[in-house]
Formats: sequence, structure tokens, C-alpha cells
Amino acid sequence: MELLLLEDIDGLGKQGEIVTVARGYARNFLLPKKKAQVPSARAIEEVRVKAEKVRVLRLAEKADQMVTAKKLATVVLRISMKASETGHLYGSVGPRQIVDALAPEGYEVEEKQIILDPAIKDIGDYDVAVSLHPEVQVPVKVVVEAEEEA
Repeated sequence: MELLLLEDIDGLGKQGEIVTVARGYARNFLLPKKKAQVPSARAIEEVRVKAEKVRVLRLAEKADQMVTAKKLATVVLRISMKASETGHLYGSVGPRQIVDALAPEGYEVEEKQIILDPAIKDIGDYDVAVSLHPEVQVPVKVVVEAEEEA
């Protein structure tokens, strides 16, 4: 069965494309969730106009994020944690700690935007990727230091 996609669907296609799918998939998922519709000349034109608007918005968003990326690339985050004498951390530095360290610098990012695999478990300097946009990633310098004992 041929359907017109009303939004991007991973593994199937992009918004505005006409795809062939199984009748059950169309009837049970795509059509009831309004992710696709039966193609008609009017529907195709409406989706293409909508897709063009979305494309323009995404380009503007990408340009904004490129500016933010240039500023973010100069940031050096210092995170202090308890560590052993050998430099191994008691715990780890994960996305939450990096988000918390970026907030005072004026950058609002979410944990899912931090690309960190695996978590940091030793003292040292690290480059951590921050995904600001699907096409914009910026490395942020993270310096993990041993916490001074009182």
C-alpha cells in the first residue's frame, strides 16, 4: 500500500515521501497515528509546502547553533571530585555533571545532548562532544581534578 509520509519516520522515509508499506502497518500504526495518509495531489502539495517551511526553520536553527558552537568550543569546564592517590575517581563524571557545569557558563543543554561513552572515571583532560543540533557537534574541554581535602 502506498502512503504519503506526514513526518520523518526512522527506517521508512522522510516527510513528503511516498512509500510502500504493508497494509497492516498502514492500518494499525501509520494512519491512526496520523503519521501518513493516502496520497492525493492536494495532500502532496500541502505536505511539500509544510516540509519546505520545516526545512527553512531547521536551517535557521542550525545557523543559530553554529554560533553557539563557536562560543562553546572555547569553554573549559573544571570538575572536582574525590579521587584516590592513583587518580581514579570515587564515582564518575557523567552527562549530569557536565550539564551542571555548563549552566553557570550560560549554556542550557540537556543530558541527552552530551555524548559521553563511557563515563569519565579518572582524573585528566577530556574532550566531550555536545550535540547542539543533528548536524552540529562541538567538543568541550573537561578538566577533571581531585577535590582538595579539608
